[in-house]
Amino acid sequence: MIIFPAIDLYGGRVVRLKEGNFAKKTFYGNPLDTAKNFRDAGCRYIHVVDLEGAEAGEPRHLDELARIAGLGLFVQYGGGLRSRQGIAAALDSGAQRVMVGSLLFAEPNAAGSIADMFGSRVMPAIDVRKGRVVHSGWLQKTDLAPSEVIKSMRGAGFTAFLVTNTERDGLMRGADADFYKPLLGEGYDIVAAGGITSAEDIAALANIGVAGAVIGKSLYEGGITLAQALDAARNEAY
Repeated sequence: MIIFPAIDLYGGRVVRLKEGNFAKKTFYGNPLDTAKNFRDAGCRYIHVVDLEGAEAGEPRHLDELARIAGLGLFVQYGGGLRSRQGIAAALDSGAQRVMVGSLLFAEPNAAGSIADMFGSRVMPAIDVRKGRVVHSGWLQKTDLAPSEVIKSMRGAGFTAFLVTNTERDGLMRGADADFYKPLLGEGYDIVAAGGITSAEDIAALANIGVAGAVIGKSLYEGGITLAQALDAARNEAY
């Protein structure tokens, strides 16, 4: 399993939200220094979310993205990518892969068009609240189950999906492996996010076949160290 330590950005600083609520921000520090610390701890992958961009509807931290990408890390980047031009700008700024949510729902055949244009460099972001997919900063509700969206997006050509359990995000209450089990299958990867806190969480997700795990608040507030997370991803017997 790949561990993706998370760097969420707002106003040029690292921040974490509670359940995606912009009114509940905690600031932590400098993004480049944080990324260097993750790299120096042995991580080669990183998950960067432009929260200010998500709020504004367009990327706001491409300069920070370029600096982080300059460290030689695999960077997956999302937040505010609501146009094809925004996706291209993020990729040009150094993202190896971008996470796209609301744009895929914006128009008929959008998913197929974006898959044709960018291929595997786009990973659909499937945010789930109360069993249904939400998007546009978790503000727009749909009647779609995540399994339906994954099936549709696979048909469009996507092979990796970021699935966030929004009701656990930022709460350090642990991951729910049972939440992800029905979404797994052959021929595509699931990257899990939302509440992943401990080595046991990571091992449980790895054991059922989740390909990657995004860890945020737990790394910043002492729930787990990056070394422990990487070790748990390599050795599942917890």
